[in-house]
Formats: sequence, structure tokens, C-alpha cells
Amino acid sequence: MKNGFTEYQAKYYAHELQRSYASDHVGKLAGLLFDAQVEPKPHQIDAALFALQTPFLKGVILADEVGLGKTIEAGIVISQYWAERKRSILIIAPSSLRQQWQQELYEKFLIPSSLLDAKTKDRLLGAGRSPEVLICSYEFAQRHEPALLRAWDVVVADEAHRLRNFWNGKAKVANAVAHIVEGSQKTVLLTATPLQNKLEELYGLVSVFEPDYFYSLDAFRERYIKNRESAAFDDLGDRVAQVSKRTLRRDADKYIRFTERLPLTVGFEPSPDEQRLYELVNEYLQREQVYAFSKSTRHLSALIIRKRLGSSTYAIASTLERIAGRLEREIEEGKRWTNSGSFIVDADLTDEEEEELDEEPRAGFTAIDPRDIEPMKDEVRELREYAALARSITVNEKAVQLNHALDLGFERLRELGAPQKAIIFTDSTVTQDYIARSLTEAGRGEGLLLFNGQNDSPQATAIYQRWLERNKGSDVITGVPAADRRKALVDYFREEGTIMIATEAASEGINLQFCSMVVNYDLPWNPQRVEQRIGRAHRFGQQHNVVVVNFSNKGNLAEQRILELLEDKFHLFKGVFGASDEVLGSIEDGLDFEKTISDILNRCKTAGDIEVAFNQLEKQFEGEISKEMASAKAKVFDNLDPNVQDRLKSYDAQSGEVLNRFEQLLLAVTKYQLDSVATFEGDGRQFELHAAPIAGAKTGRYFFKSQPQENAHQYRFASPLAEHVVASSKDADTPARELTFSLGKSQRASTAIKALQGKSGQLVSKVVTFRMKAGNEDISESYALAGLLTDDGEWLDHEYVADLMDLACTEVSDPIDMIDESAFEKHLEVQREAFEKEVQARNARYYDQQEELLYRNTLDRKAESEGLIREYRQKEKASRKAARQTDDPMEQLRHKKEARRWAQKAEDEDDRARSERIKLREEIDKYLDLIEQSLKGKRETEDLFNIRWRITA
Repeated sequence: MKNGFTEYQAKYYAHELQRSYASDHVGKLAGLLFDAQVEPKPHQIDAALFALQTPFLKGVILADEVGLGKTIEAGIVISQYWAERKRSILIIAPSSLRQQWQQELYEKFLIPSSLLDAKTKDRLLGAGRSPEVLICSYEFAQRHEPALLRAWDVVVADEAHRLRNFWNGKAKVANAVAHIVEGSQKTVLLTATPLQNKLEELYGLVSVFEPDYFYSLDAFRERYIKNRESAAFDDLGDRVAQVSKRTLRRDADKYIRFTERLPLTVGFEPSPDEQRLYELVNEYLQREQVYAFSKSTRHLSALIIRKRLGSSTYAIASTLERIAGRLEREIEEGKRWTNSGSFIVDADLTDEEEEELDEEPRAGFTAIDPRDIEPMKDEVRELREYAALARSITVNEKAVQLNHALDLGFERLRELGAPQKAIIFTDSTVTQDYIARSLTEAGRGEGLLLFNGQNDSPQATAIYQRWLERNKGSDVITGVPAADRRKALVDYFREEGTIMIATEAASEGINLQFCSMVVNYDLPWNPQRVEQRIGRAHRFGQQHNVVVVNFSNKGNLAEQRILELLEDKFHLFKGVFGASDEVLGSIEDGLDFEKTISDILNRCKTAGDIEVAFNQLEKQFEGEISKEMASAKAKVFDNLDPNVQDRLKSYDAQSGEVLNRFEQLLLAVTKYQLDSVATFEGDGRQFELHAAPIAGAKTGRYFFKSQPQENAHQYRFASPLAEHVVASSKDADTPARELTFSLGKSQRASTAIKALQGKSGQLVSKVVTFRMKAGNEDISESYALAGLLTDDGEWLDHEYVADLMDLACTEVSDPIDMIDESAFEKHLEVQREAFEKEVQARNARYYDQQEELLYRNTLDRKAESEGLIREYRQKEKASRKAARQTDDPMEQLRHKKEARRWAQKAEDEDDRARSERIKLREEIDKYLDLIEQSLKGKRETEDLFNIRWRITA
């Protein structure tokens, strides 16, 4: 016994910590939620449990409206699989979101991951690698599908609206993903836009992971597209509810504080030299013959050059010089590179651009036609002239207006009561340096820092070194220099900085909720990337409205139209949630969208041409889902569960209660087991571990999640140290003894237990575990099977045992004779039967749902068959009509034979359908038998301890 706590209580607590909860109870997630660096909202717990409690389905769709944190939901699911040692996990996401996924997984759930690309593929997919989550893009999944065909434990597909067109058989990416998930135990699709233009898209999305769910596209059309009755939509809604979970903002608004975006547009007029430079480079890019690029890379190269041109004269100058230098080397060597995209290897690329470049064939060489040498030399001279002009422009008008924009933005932040911090995004590190010089010269140098892919400037290194010293010995330091440098700079920006000038690297995977101003110095043409940038600040935890600053180039119609498109059609800069679900969901590939705009600029030579092209582009993204689809979406997705608010309230209450109890139990067993090797401070939630009781445990300072402390390790339930504490408690020797508990010396004493003051009796404590099979998964639930008998014969159930174990023990006797359990048996059997009925109901539910799926499948098949028979009978009728209308005996005979063939097809289809129905009936009967078997249940009982007890004042 130590400090009023005994090995009996430690054993009881340890089993409580590791008990298996029901699949719809927050307790199932208690350990991982205790460890996670995130406080999930009730709807996120609801969605994660939904994904985890449907083992009979190969996949689910988590379709919360935008802004509700689907990444957290998927992270909880991944964490549960990880905790169960099921660690073959793949995430497929847009290229631009891969790093964000990597960062979120590690920071929020401490799960390691690596990015899969052409360079890392062989190493990461080879044998013998350490377990980690693998993250790849949709493009990688399509190009390297064979390498990804393996038995995954779980596959998560983010922005899964890209897969909606799987139904038409022409979607290459969707086909590849469907093949990849065939070998997955569970697939989780994340999308805010599960339905866009056609009801068939819903069929396509579900069929990615469950091809037979709706049996066939023809059956789906027969039942839900040709049939417009309300009952059909109700039925479809019921079926979708089995595989999809969607929470609306109106359901979550009481748990989440949503702030708004406040747009601020600042116009500028380019100087005459800036305008001339634009026109020269634009004319160059519009030529039919350009020697600087191969055919395969011309579109991507032109896109990058145009973005550098819009960024700054400094950025375009260095890019043009690099192109001219490479072209000159080709002339000197007398051979051309077949992959001339290599000119941008040293440039600042987005993930999408870099991935596309990596996938290009390796550079080869072809001999230069002598007739091309002089034109190539002329092109080199031209490029150098353009670069010289760019170098001569030392002041950019956009940079001049940046100071004005910051003044306006900071004034708005003062009105909002928000910290005066701004993040300025640019595409180029060269522009980044220019902006820093410009702002420093304008007196804004204090608190200014740069953030990019390297973060190795003298200033960044100094900030990093100070950060390392401040956090020495803590879990904050990962040991991965690139990640730690990023954290150091973000911490500096939070605590001391005022302006962060960032390249695209900062839009991926860092959280800046403390910053309320986002400046798009260079505005991306990809709406998804704009949304990602703004989302660094406008996200969970943001306490203030966010000011979003854009620049309007008054001398460039194309740039003005791009800004209008993003503002008026995509609604990126205003409101609570930014881009609408429907519009953003309609863009399958952001890089393709950028290339579309680049193509407009490459081919449109007049203002009129530009207007016409952008008007056509806008029509593709009107931002309005059709009334018919809006109605279908509302019926099928947006009203799935009338009890959703009650369930969210339940989870809100459960999560706090469960986690508080979990922490209380873990704290008690930790103090008990580490008493000899650790010094505990205050209530024990902070302690110093002097010696490691087990390999893998670090010495030093520790803190419980509820009381964070700098320069210390977070005490995690999944850590070797906590695992040792719990295992030691479960293995404790607990012979029969008499324990005396004191109410007065206890921190907690329930009203019920206080009523037992002065009483004594016996206690029996066991754990009963029920095991079941659902799909291919083994599921278990365990419960405390325990009770008290007072010496005057009163029976008190397992809840009294829990209350008794919370009391302080003042005395433990020597071992006594074994306690006779016979008096407990009938009471424990009543408990056991009550638990078993609960478990049976849940267990039977799995089979009920599977039987229901089969039943609906019979209706699908019946509908498809009836549709075919109806088609054949119509053709038979048409042939007979044609026979009656002709006077030619031979023609009449031909039509009658044709009618007979259609009649035969109808009869054959009827026979085939009848045979299929018989088979399905037999399968349904099999599930009914399984339900009966499941009700019998399998149970195991483990003895913990039997004691005598006494309660004193």
C-alpha cells in the first residue's frame, strides 16, 4: 500500500483502463483521445465511431460540410487502427495536401508518415521498412497503381469527389483507386461534395469500395433515377445512411465558433517598364516556335514563367536568365535536351508542379539541326534582353502598395481586437527576399521573418538554435531538423513576430490560428491552393475574423479576370466558409485548372479574346448545383438522422466524462507504480522520472495532457512507460485480504458509499468479456462483473465496487482464507445476463444490417430484371406491330421471328432472375442462422480478486 492506494485498486483501475467498450461508446476511443493533441468535437467523435463500428462494410463516406474537420475524423480512425497494430495504412490526397496530412498526423496523433513519390517509391514500398503511414497523390496512385496493389488495413482518400465519375468507366484515377482499395480491410472517403451533377455520382462513389452495394448501375437507375417517387428517395436515403455520415454546419454550430473572412482588395498600376516587360514575355510565350522548351514540358514551363512574371521583376529575371543559360549550353554542345523542364529544377515549385516534373521521362538528347542554330542564338539574346529589362526595374508598384495594404489591414485588425500579425504569401523565394528588403526599408523590419522550403537563412538558424535551447529535453523536439525548424519559426511568429513572408511551403501543414491577416502577394490560379493558404489562419481555434488581402493589377485584364473568377465564382475571400462545396468540389485537379488559365493566356492575343475565354470558363463553374440535384442531396444526405442533435449532445457529455475518468485512473496507477523512481508534483499530473523502469522510457520531466509544461515529455497512454505501468498493475499479486477504507481521508466519496460508514463485508471482482464476429473482424466488449455483500446480507452491485475502489485505504491485513463465492453467484449471474443482452443486441445488429443489405440487393436485382423484361417486351410489341403493318409475307415472317426472339429473351431473363432470387433467399436464411448463433454469444470470465472490506469514518 502506498499513500492510501493498494495493488487491488491498481489492478481494478488497470482493467478499467484497458476494457473493451461498445462500438458506439466514446470509451472505445479513450486512450487515443487522451494521447491526441486535439480535442475532438462531438460530431467528429460521431463520425469516427461510425467508421469504426461498421465492420461488415468495406468502406464509408465521411461527408461533413466544409469546415467541420473531416481530417480529424479520419485521424481518429487511423489512430485506432494504429493502436490495434494494424499499420498498413495509405492516404491518397491531392498533391498540395500531402504535407498537411503528414504534419497533422504527427502533431495531433504522434503517428509517423512518409510521402510516396517517384523517388521514394521503391524504398517505402519495399520489404522490411518500419511501419508508418504512406501518403501519395491521386496522380501517383494512377501512375503507379500496380505498386500499390496490396493488403492495406485502411485506405483514406481525401477530397474524394475526384472519384465520383467512377460510374461511367472512363475515370482513370477513380479506376486506379478502386483497384487499390480492393485489398483494403476498410476504405474511408472524405468529401464535402458527394453529389454534384448526377445521381449516378453517388453510385460511383459507393462503388469505389463496395461494387455490389447497389448491385449494378442499371438497377440503381431503375430504382432511383427512373422512379421519382418520394418513397424511392426515402429508400435511397436509408441505404446511404448505412455507408455515409454527414454533419451539417447547423448541427455543429453550438460546438464550434465560426469566424468570417473579410476581403480587402488593393489596386495598383504597373509602371511603363513593368507593362513593357509583361508584353514582351507574353508575346514570347505565345509564339508557335519556342526553342527553350520541349513539347512535353511547354505547358508547364509557360505556366511557371507566367506566375514568376506576375510575382516580381526579380523572380522573372532569374528565371529568364536560367532558361537563356541552359539554351546557350545546348547550342555549345550541339544537342538538345528532350526534357527541358530541368530548367526549373532550382525554381520554387508547388507539389503538383514538382510531381509532374518528376514523372516526365528522363532527359535525353537529340542533335540540333544546323538550320536551328541561328534562331536559337537569337532566342538566347532575346531572353537576356528581357532579363536585363527586368533587372533594371528595381521598384515594383505592387510592393509599393503592399505597405498601404498592411496599414489598411492592421487598422482592421485593431478594430477587431485581433493581434496585428500578417502572413504574406508569394510563389518565389526571390520575390520573398525582395519583399523583405522593401518592408525593412519602409521601417517594418522588426518582427519580420521568412518562411520557405529550406528555412536555413542566418535569421532562421538563430531562431532555431534559441528554440532548441528553450525546448531541450522535451517532446516538442522531433529530431528531424526540417520539421523542427518549421516549428521554431512558427513559435517565433506566434510569440514575437509581426510579419511572416512565406512561400508555398507555409501553406502546407502549419497552423496559424493566432494570425488574422492573410496577404496573397501572388495570387495562385488554383482555387484549392488559395483555400489552403487562407485555411492556415481561418480554421479551428481562430478567435477573430480573418482579413484576406489581394492585389488587383489595373494594367492587366487577365489578372483582373482571374481575381474576379476566384472572388465572385468561387467565393474564396468572403463569408464564414470560403469556397462553396459545390464549386470547389467541381475542380478535379488544381494544376489542370491552372493550365487551363495558362492556355487562355497563351492563345488569346486581344482583350476581346481574353473576355470571351474567361466568360466561357466562368460558365463551367457557375457555383449553383441544379435544383434537382440540390433536392436529391437534401433528401439523401442532409437529413440522414433526425436524432443527430441528441446523439451529439450525448457524445459531448460522454467525452468529457470518459476522459476525466480515464485520466483519474491513469494518474492513480502511475503514482502507485512509479513511486520509487519518480517525484510527483502537486496533484501528480507533473512528475520527474529519475530512472527508467523499462527500456524505451525516457527519464526527465513529464506532464499529463491536461497540465502541459514546457521542456517536458507528454505522458501518453500508448507510450512504453504507461504500458509498463498498466501491465504491472494488472499482474499484481492480490490474494484474499481485508482492506479498511476511510471516508475522511478520501478525496472522493459518493453519497451511496458514505451510507456504508461503519459497515463491512465481502467483495468479488471479475471481468467478463463477450467476443463476437462482425464481417472479418473480431469484436469484444468487457465489463466489470463485481459486487459487495455486507455482513448483514445486503447485496450491492458493481457501481458500489467502483465507488469503493475510489476510497483511501488505511489498512491491509495479512492474507486470509479464500472467500466463498457461492453467495455471490446468483447476483453476478443477473449482472452477466444484463450485460449479455446488451451485447447480443449489438452483435445481432451487425448481422441484421448484413441481412438488410442482401434484402435490398434482391430488390436491386428485381428492378434491373424487370427493366430488362420491360425493354424486351416493348421490342417484342414493336416487332409484332411491324408484322401487322406489312403486306409482304417474307417481311411479316421476319418481324414475327424477331418478336419471338424478344419474347424468349424476356422469358430467359425471368427464369434467370427467379434462380438468382432463390440463391439470395438461401443466403439471407444463412444470415438469419448467424443472427441466431450470435445471440448465444461467447463469453470469458477472468478473476481479479476477492477481499473483505470495512469502511470507517
